[in-house]
Amino acid sequence: MKRTILLLVLGLSFAISGITQDNSKEAEDFYKFYSYFQAKWQVEQVTDGKKENIELNCYGSAGGCNIAIGKGANSEWSAIWGYDPKTQQWTGTGQMKDGSRFVMAISRPPAEKFKAGMTFAFTGTIWHADGKIHYVTRKFTCVDADSWHSSTIGTDQDGNAIPKVITTAKRTK
Repeated sequence: MKRTILLLVLGLSFAISGITQDNSKEAEDFYKFYSYFQAKWQVEQVTDGKKENIELNCYGSAGGCNIAIGKGANSEWSAIWGYDPKTQQWTGTGQMKDGSRFVMAISRPPAEKFKAGMTFAFTGTIWHADGKIHYVTRKFTCVDADSWHSSTIGTDQDGNAIPKVITTAKRTK
């Protein structure tokens, strides 16, 4: 009986360590893929015909995460992105200057590295400081090694469409 329990415990330990190693490898792969964003970017964002220029700085951390800070004339935010082993997605959480916050997840990498024409989706929720909630989907397109484009659509908590946001970005460093 003791021997059986010991064998079960050892077997379970090896199984768990194998899962952890798989998650570690996948986390490294995701980090390597999403390191594309680690740069300084000049971003143009258009919402309801209003244009805002944003400086975006994204850098990597020792823990395998991307830290992003964006600042424009009307907006300022920061976020941390990393691999979520539960959902097996690259997930970010952020805070905006006005107290709003968000959680977003990006679909699995569609290839080994970024290339022109590659598209994938971001999905998430924004909880605004005024109590409104927005559910959003962003279609991201890699234009080339140094630029990208996205289109964000969504609904509010009542199911009403929110303004579409068109974003273009160019790497500056």
